[in-house]
Amino acid sequence: MIRYVASDGEKYQVEKDDNYPEIDLSDASIKSISLESLGHTSKLEKLNLDTNLLTEIDLSPLSSCASLRILSITSNELTYIDLEPMSRCSELQALELSDNRLTEIDLSPLSKCKELRWLYISDNRLKGIDLEPLDGLSKLQYLVLSGNLLRDLDLGPLSRSNDLRYLHLNENAIQRLDISVLFYFSNLESIVFDNTTVLTANHKLKHLHYFPVPIGEKLETIEWSHEVPEPPAPLDI
Repeated sequence: MIRYVASDGEKYQVEKDDNYPEIDLSDASIKSISLESLGHTSKLEKLNLDTNLLTEIDLSPLSSCASLRILSITSNELTYIDLEPMSRCSELQALELSDNRLTEIDLSPLSKCKELRWLYISDNRLKGIDLEPLDGLSKLQYLVLSGNLLRDLDLGPLSRSNDLRYLHLNENAIQRLDISVLFYFSNLESIVFDNTTVLTANHKLKHLHYFPVPIGEKLETIEWSHEVPEPPAPLDI
C-alpha cells in the first residue's frame, strides 16, 4: 500500500502487492509520498512519478527492489535527491530526473548500475556534475544534461561507454569542451552543444580514417590541441 498526500491536502493510498511489475503514479498532484511499502515488492520493474509536486523523496525502500529497471521522477520540484539506494538496483536501465530544481547531484551510486542505458538530468539547476562514477558503464547510450548551468564538463569518464548514442549538453554555459573521447564511438547518432561552446580534440584524431557522423559534421569547427589524453584503465572482469 502506497500512501501519499496530494495538493488538496487529502491523504490517499494505493493498493499494490508484490506481483505488480509496474507502478504509475504520474500526474497525480502528489506533494509527498512514502515508498516504504515498496521494500516488499521484489518484482517491481518500473516506477513512474512524473509530473507531480514532489520537493523531496526518500528512495531508501527501493534498495530492496532488485528487479527495478526504470525510475522516472521528471517534472517535479526536487531540489535534492540521494541516489544511494540505487546502488543496490543492479538491473537499473533508465533513470530520469529531468525538469526538477536540482542544484547538485552525486552520481556515485550509479557506478554499480552496470546495466544503465539512459540517464536524463536535463532542465535542472546543476552548476557542476562529476561524471567519474559513469566510468565503466559500457552500456550507457543516452546522456542528456541540457538546460542546466554547467560551465565546464570532463567527458573523460565516458571513454568506456562505447555504445553512447546521444549526448546532449545544450542550453548550458560551457565555454570549452574536449570531445576527444567521442571520436571512437561508432554508434554515436547525436551530439548537441551550444553554438558558443568551443569544441577541442587531440590533434592526432584528425587523421583517423573514420569519424562518427556527428563528429564528421563538426570537424571544421574543432580546435586541435596537443594535450595527450590518458588511456582508460582496463575494466574489471
